[in-house]
Amino acid sequence: ERVGRRCGGLRVLNSYWVAQDSSYKYYEVILVDPSHKAIRRDPKINWIVNAVHKHREMRGLTSAGKSSRGLGKGHR
Repeated sequence: ERVGRRCGGLRVLNSYWVAQDSSYKYYEVILVDPSHKAIRRDPKINWIVNAVHKHREMRGLTSAGKSSRGLGKGHR
């Protein structure tokens, strides 16, 4: 969420856990510029240009967000 707020013009493609110490957890975040022509022309990644995918990190749609919400392992 922090990097999504800080870099408002970029979209969060994914994020995942990297390390942790006694105080903090560290995540790596992959950001994409939706206005870049290479992103708009690439059929594999141009889905992120749509307005529906704004602030995916706020809604917990990255892999780190899904795991923190307990999704992906079925009902427990």
